[in-house]
Parts: sequence; structure tokens; C-alpha cells
Amino acid sequence: MSETYKYIYTQISTFGSLPTHKVLISSVGRKTKLVFADNTFVYSTVSDWALSHSGLDSRKSIWSEEPKSFLDSEKTRLSVYRASHPAFITEASIG
Repeated sequence: MSETYKYIYTQISTFGSLPTHKVLISSVGRKTKLVFADNTFVYSTVSDWALSHSGLDSRKSIWSEEPKSFLDSEKTRLSVYRASHPAFITEASIG
């Protein structure tokens, strides 16, 4: 069985937190993927509370569907975050 990910919600960045990211949950196990504005990602886990309280999301499920101004702003914030946190390393999607 191949692993697929389903969009759950977009976590908007607040001061001191990870940059804005889209949370996708795996069809296999409880693994989640946090996808950032440049479409790089990290694997993570999300609490049951966060999953059960994510129904108020009104963002788009993929970054390319977001308004250009929002996407550009989030890419800039992501770059600033990376510059400030050199240990923050993401993976690029293949394919």
C-alpha cells in the first residue's frame, strides 16, 4: 500500500513559532507532513487535540492556490526564519 497524505489545515505562524505551514496526515500510521511556502517539508506528529480542533481552517490545501501576495510574504518569512535558525532543515519534494 502506498502512502498518501491528506490536507488537514494550515497553521499560521505566530511570533516565535515555525513559519506558516500546511499540515497533511498520512494514510499509514500517524505521521504528518508540514509543507512550507516553498513546498519543502518536514515530517512531524500532531497532537490529537490539534487534529480534532482544525475544522475552522479556510486556507487553500496547496500553496499554488494561495493568493500571490500571501505566498510571497510567507516565502520571505520562511527565508528569514531559516537565516535565524540554521539547524532548521527541510526536504524538497521529489517529482
